[in-house]
Amino acid sequence: MSNEFLSGSYQFNNSPLYNFQLNRVVLWNHGDPAEVAARGKEITDFASWERVLKELSYQAERRKDWAAAAGYLRMAEFFMVPDTPESRDVYDRAQELFYANFAHLFSPQGGPIHRDEVPYESGTLPCWRITPSGDKRGTILFHGGNDSLLEEFTDLLLYLARGGYEILAFEGPGQGAALRKSGLTFTPEWEKPVGAVLNHYGADNVTIIGVSLGGELCMRAAAMEPRIRRVVSWSVLPSIYGALMADKPAEIRAKLEHWLDENNRDAILDLYAGLAEREPLFRWSIQHSNYAYGTSDVYEYLQKARAFTIEPVAERITQDVLLLSAREDLLVDFALYKQEIDLLKNTRSLEFVVPGWALNGQAHCNMGNTKYMLDLILNWNDRMLER
Repeated sequence: MSNEFLSGSYQFNNSPLYNFQLNRVVLWNHGDPAEVAARGKEITDFASWERVLKELSYQAERRKDWAAAAGYLRMAEFFMVPDTPESRDVYDRAQELFYANFAHLFSPQGGPIHRDEVPYESGTLPCWRITPSGDKRGTILFHGGNDSLLEEFTDLLLYLARGGYEILAFEGPGQGAALRKSGLTFTPEWEKPVGAVLNHYGADNVTIIGVSLGGELCMRAAAMEPRIRRVVSWSVLPSIYGALMADKPAEIRAKLEHWLDENNRDAILDLYAGLAEREPLFRWSIQHSNYAYGTSDVYEYLQKARAFTIEPVAERITQDVLLLSAREDLLVDFALYKQEIDLLKNTRSLEFVVPGWALNGQAHCNMGNTKYMLDLILNWNDRMLER
């Protein structure tokens, strides 16, 4: 894997969604920028996304660029219909490519990463423990969001460990292999998987970092789990439902709220049926959400999504908190930051950072400048530990 992080914003595709995910292919999944630029415009729908990413993976495999081969295939699965034999095969092959060719990073071959399976409910949570090479400054507990996989964060986690920290990184319910192999679906009570990981390692006095949707999950965990002393919310997201509604007209928001309060499943299903027929992205997002959240339709998903909020527990968040936001975030409305800051009345300290275009930090998770973000997190954490 590379120790160098690419930076910048690339124009690979005219669709903002495909363009962002292609940037993710390059910036976090080892895709080659020139290669993706040459093929990116071919992507016009989910079928062409899958075809192009699989072809790029095959080409990378032939030239033995294993990081790119695994990364392209990992992202090929992204827009596939979830939980089908086809999507499972692509996920399994990406995992196989990664672990076969990066075995040297793991402890059986003398590498710094120890792989564990942490027992949780009816399954296990995949977890990596990374030991720093020198003295240990502290422990960082790290997790992703709605669709991230541990392997996607390899470079980020190794970089944090080089900052002198023991890293405990895990896939929780609804994520990665916890979902695909153990069938564990998202829970709003994120303190439960967090507690299982902390218990397994006997960890205390930790800094939690939650990425993307993890920005909400880690705040909820911090409210309920005293072993978390510092919180990095790498995407300011006070509630999932609020983020889903942020771009909806006020009239639609009011209708949905009323129908959910009245348990009017039929009205919601009727409203969304037309949207799903017209909009493939919408249809895919509901399929993915039902799979990851263990719901059977959009009504159940919206009801469950309402439970993913920090609002009822925000006053219990008393840690040092670092909020990281992005002004042109495609997936999380930037304006939600005000609601979150207003909720966080009892934090020990609160810092809010919004890197902009000049730092290539304007996109979701500030993906255009990962090294800058990791240095910022490490510097903040060092300061908090010294107080």
